[in-house]
Amino acid sequence: MKADLSLRVNIFVIAVVVVILGQSFYSYFNLQSFQASYIKTLQDKSSYMGRFLREDIQHVLELGIPLENISGLEKSLAKTMDNIPEAGFIEIVDPEDYLLYRADRKGAEKKSPKTKRGRFRLKPYAPELARMGLSPQDTDITIPLTVKQEITGYINIHISGSSIQEKSRQILWDMLTVMLVSLLLTFELLTFFVVYYIKHPLDVLRRDIAFQFPGYRQVNPEKYKPLGEIGVLAKYYNAIIKHYLGALGSGSKQKQFFGGGRQELQKTLARQDAKIDGLFQKTGTQQDSRSQGLQAGPPAEKLRDCFHKIKKQFAGLEQIIGGAGALSDPSVSLERQQEVSGRTPHSLIRPLVFLFIMADGFSLSFFPMFVDSMYEPFLGLSREMIAGLPISAFMLVLAISMPLAGDLTDSRGWHKPLILGLVINAAGHVLTAMAQDITQLIAFRALTAIGFGIVFISCQRFIIDNTSARTRAMGMSRFLAAFFSGDICGTVTGAMLAERIGYAPVFYVSAFFSGLALVFLLIVFRGSFRPAPTESSGNTGMPFSGYQLVKVFKDLEFSSLVWLQAIPAKLALVGFLFFFVPLYLNNINSLQSNIGRVIMCYSICIIFIGPVVSYFFPQQHLRKYLVAAGGLLTAAAMLCFTFTSGLLPLLFIVIMLGVGQSMSVPSQAAIISETNVVKQMGSGTGMGIYRFWERAGNVIGPLFMGFLIARTGYENSVVALGFIILVCSLAYLVMVALKTGDKGRKE
Repeated sequence: MKADLSLRVNIFVIAVVVVILGQSFYSYFNLQSFQASYIKTLQDKSSYMGRFLREDIQHVLELGIPLENISGLEKSLAKTMDNIPEAGFIEIVDPEDYLLYRADRKGAEKKSPKTKRGRFRLKPYAPELARMGLSPQDTDITIPLTVKQEITGYINIHISGSSIQEKSRQILWDMLTVMLVSLLLTFELLTFFVVYYIKHPLDVLRRDIAFQFPGYRQVNPEKYKPLGEIGVLAKYYNAIIKHYLGALGSGSKQKQFFGGGRQELQKTLARQDAKIDGLFQKTGTQQDSRSQGLQAGPPAEKLRDCFHKIKKQFAGLEQIIGGAGALSDPSVSLERQQEVSGRTPHSLIRPLVFLFIMADGFSLSFFPMFVDSMYEPFLGLSREMIAGLPISAFMLVLAISMPLAGDLTDSRGWHKPLILGLVINAAGHVLTAMAQDITQLIAFRALTAIGFGIVFISCQRFIIDNTSARTRAMGMSRFLAAFFSGDICGTVTGAMLAERIGYAPVFYVSAFFSGLALVFLLIVFRGSFRPAPTESSGNTGMPFSGYQLVKVFKDLEFSSLVWLQAIPAKLALVGFLFFFVPLYLNNINSLQSNIGRVIMCYSICIIFIGPVVSYFFPQQHLRKYLVAAGGLLTAAAMLCFTFTSGLLPLLFIVIMLGVGQSMSVPSQAAIISETNVVKQMGSGTGMGIYRFWERAGNVIGPLFMGFLIARTGYENSVVALGFIILVCSLAYLVMVALKTGDKGRKE
């Protein structure tokens, strides 16, 4: 355990040094280069628009109309301002720099001649530009107005320093995001290469040595020849054995002699056992001398202890002479022998999970807007509810497909279903990009959900098949680590891609990454890693009956947790985070990349806050209170939308949602597993039913939020959802308190 942890820490350190430091230097110089290039682009754009304005003004001036008497010039300035969003203001001055016309974001106006100097002459914004690392030479553009080669005035265009700073800040955030994605991707790939090329071959060599060393046999050097330095280790071991056998030839003969007399020694020991048993019977002892419950006087006890010591010494001598290794010891469990002999390393699935979840996460930050872009009336639903239909369809099909996929992996193994799931998922992404209306989009998202469910369950089955009971928790934790890493990378990367190439093309990128995961599967899991064929059981279907789906609600503890906590939590996750957040931020004109970063904060909270909560609050009796506290924290954050709204308040709600669900969601599963109805049905069936009902919140979440938005507006819909979660959490807390009181009275 320690060695493996140290290996991962070293990988992380290498990734940080190589990726973070390297990209930090690159980003710094690249940011400086970008800012200079961006300023030049803005200057060219402003000069181009200014020349259009100059041509119009000079045409009027050539008619003999003085510059200060041109009517309607304010409208031309306002139109020019609209065409240059980065401009802070535009002014027209006379040859002595007295202001005649001015336009800024507040509007355009005409000034009385000879009353006020232009701002270009005074430059009151220079100190602010200096704080931004800019100068007036970067932001000020002057275009002269001439009539018959005589200057009659100037057009002054000032580029806003804050717009340059905002764009530079946006690029910096994009660079930091790319740095994070690069770090996570590098970590996953380094982990894979270390496991594939170093750790697993070393484990195989260790296994072979463990089998061959008791008989002083050499390992097959041809097997390790392609493995470089590990092949050298195999040759070194063979050289040691060869030298040992050559130097101790007589010792080998003695070993053979003792090996031939081993049976005689065992027969002698058996005869001695029988004689000692007879002695104990003569003294009145009724139990075998090897029994732990011998009832006799002090002499018999001393004799028994002496016998056991002698027998222990002979057993040790027999093991030494026979050269028996740990694997031939019958006390070693079959599971431990399988673990030593080697399974496929469960870490090999991590890059596949990372790529697949990353592909699925590309669309999280913009999917509601993508649906809204092809809006058409459908079933009399509001526009907001129609935007949530494809997400609800995806969640519904996913909820149904997962139990069926579980039965498929039970009968077919994990390998073939995993290939099938990746193919279906990639096809679903391609078809989603080609969808022409809402009906097609719903159908194609349902197809994508089928592939997602099969892949998700197949990967979990791989972990189960290639871990022991002792290492399964670690395997699942690494699976979840790859899951959330891919989710983070996919969300922010997809947002940046959508900002640059549009919504639909991103789904082609998703299909490409699903295809990469398939190629990875076909390349890695072959040869010695090829899974054994699985016999088909011929049974497919839901792992639980319709009666069981309803029967569970007879258990008050089960039903209260599902209806008051599990379903509201999924409403908040899918309805609020995945549906409301993208729509709302798009509605307030937030950048697409910022939408991705806001959603990413939830996954970061789950990754880092969840283990902290589990570490500080491991007590079983606190689980129900943690569930309620998580719901109350989420509700309180949402109710804050009553007083303030916008990007930062929404970011606060997302972070509090992540913290709250880090407290409640892990405890929910633990509580459900301890309910009476789950114990009666069995943990597999009971937890499957719980997950089925829990996903009802996933299905109705987007539709419910769409309904609230249509009826109450964006801000009030969050407040309404917060109020619902608050009521549910308080009701659950009351039920917990009442049950605890009843239990105390019974005791």
